[in-house]
Amino acid sequence: MTIDAMHWVWNCSRTTGNPRLVLLAVADKAPGPDCTVRMGTTEFRARLNASKSVVVRAVDKALESGELVIAEPAAGSRPAAYQLPFAVGYTRPAPIARGTESGPLSESYRSQIRTPNAQQGSRIETPNETATGPESGPGGYRIETPTGPESGPLHQTTPTRSGSKHDSPTTPAVVIPDFARPVVDTISLAGYDTIRWNLASNEWLIVHALIKSHGTERLARWAIEQCQQRQISYGRYFLSGWRDLPPAPEPAPDGVHRLPALRPAPAPAPTPQAARRNASRNVLDQLTQQLRAAGGNQ
Repeated sequence: MTIDAMHWVWNCSRTTGNPRLVLLAVADKAPGPDCTVRMGTTEFRARLNASKSVVVRAVDKALESGELVIAEPAAGSRPAAYQLPFAVGYTRPAPIARGTESGPLSESYRSQIRTPNAQQGSRIETPNETATGPESGPGGYRIETPTGPESGPLHQTTPTRSGSKHDSPTTPAVVIPDFARPVVDTISLAGYDTIRWNLASNEWLIVHALIKSHGTERLARWAIEQCQQRQISYGRYFLSGWRDLPPAPEPAPDGVHRLPALRPAPAPAPTPQAARRNASRNVLDQLTQQLRAAGGNQ
């Protein structure tokens, strides 16, 4: 899976610079199909050959892109587990096979390449009657290249592949499930409508469970607070923080009334010794002010 994950980073990732090196470091060490590996700052520094501040910024940028997520936060001396969500299940394409698998043809089935004259192109003929061919005749196929136009010696009679990698099908539009619409719309209406919600299916299931346990308002309020503190481009950033939120309180059962917020308890009355000390300080402060005033009048 390491080679497949690295192939995805090289060919599909949109990150650049140090964040791309962070993804390559995770892909290089990820052994399983879930593309998850535990790595600490020390190991990132060794792989990127950079200072701690540079590594921290690069990891943060990779997390903001959504192409790197924290599957499990760090706990004590145990480093965090990072995952490449888009590389999960990815398989690099097989190389294009060249030639036939059955080996060379026998002498009786080989084509004869003839060039009748210098003005006409090549002619490939299969004169053997036993060779299979199209409906044009039993003698097999014949590929002829007639005399070319004035602009060149030959003109092409067979179509060529004019498409490029940019002609690939467009990326399908992001579909937000109905259960997540209230949360997404609340965040968008708060002024953060440029956040990309290209979550995977398993991540939408996590969002569904969090909505049931925490409520729409609780998740949306926390996400808006994060957007006010930093620039967030991908909705995947909220998942780890939503998981750490405490669940919403259960509704009050019958016969139990929720009390309003309690006022802070008044400060305890000073002891006699403290009262005497405070009185002495007040007297000294008054004397000091009088001495300063007398000095100013002179």
